[in-house]
Amino acid sequence: MNGLILAFAVLCAGAASAQIYLNQPVALALQHRQPVHQEASLAHPAVVENALNEAQYPTELRGHVYDNPRVAEALAKESWFGDKEMPVFERAADKIPRDRIVKIFKNAGFVRRR
Repeated sequence: MNGLILAFAVLCAGAASAQIYLNQPVALALQHRQPVHQEASLAHPAVVENALNEAQYPTELRGHVYDNPRVAEALAKESWFGDKEMPVFERAADKIPRDRIVKIFKNAGFVRRR
């Protein structure tokens, strides 16, 4: 009986020491540094999605405007925020249902009715 209790105690001690061993922190030399501040992207999610879609186009269908470095620099400078301008994070136009927009265009005569 004493042997059974001793075996059970050794088994419990082994299980407890394994749990303590696994929860030890990693040495400082092995830890990866987490960035203190991650910069938030100022690009609107719809703009990012559109850029990803355009990146899938074949080369002959892509606009080659940005191939000229002067044009790319001028367009980038024009898109900087000026005085009293700020990035838009929530567009009011995204909240309008698309079927309502189609209905307005149909009633205005821009789209043929079937």
